[in-house]
Amino acid sequence: MPNHTPPAPVFRRRRRPAAALALGTATFLLLTACGGEDKAEEAGVASISGPAPTAAAAAGAGTSGTSAAASDSQRPQLRLDTSKEEWARLMNAWSACLEQNGFHNFQDVIKDGVRFPMESDPALPAAKAKCESKVPLSPPELDRNRNPHYADDWREWIACMHRRNYKVIPLPDEAGYDLPEGPIPPDSMQIENECKLEAFGAGKKKQ
Repeated sequence: MPNHTPPAPVFRRRRRPAAALALGTATFLLLTACGGEDKAEEAGVASISGPAPTAAAAAGAGTSGTSAAASDSQRPQLRLDTSKEEWARLMNAWSACLEQNGFHNFQDVIKDGVRFPMESDPALPAAKAKCESKVPLSPPELDRNRNPHYADDWREWIACMHRRNYKVIPLPDEAGYDLPEGPIPPDSMQIENECKLEAFGAGKKKQ
């Protein structure tokens, strides 16, 4: 996913995928695991395809069938209200696993308390493959395959932000949204997170 920016600047327009917002913060972008804000913006904050990618995209984890299910059962599960500190702890456990498996080329800048690997290093895929079980799963509410109400929740999320004067521009197929041109509310991250919890929250009765 998840996303992070200064309090009240004028932003360049950029895309933000739905699941990358799992923690409701602009620097989160766990789900891209790019580590650098410039790279995230260059990729549209969406080197993830589809509306509900997980941190597996970050780790390059990807198996199919029974092996994928078995791998997922070992992975930590993020919640809608997972804190940035907990997310950082989980991602650093993944980074530590990479190191334990012989990968030592990390970016110089520690972003949101997390060390991200250099994606260009050819040694990374082999280390990633050994650390799939350390990659957190995104909240099930943000996965359209696990949330039968995903589309309705998504529309409610966007509508909530609009009601609070955060006029994000939704993308087709609930894949994410573009930030509006011009100034963004200084509490945009709070609006985003509170509306996400309101729209997707498990406490809300589903019909």
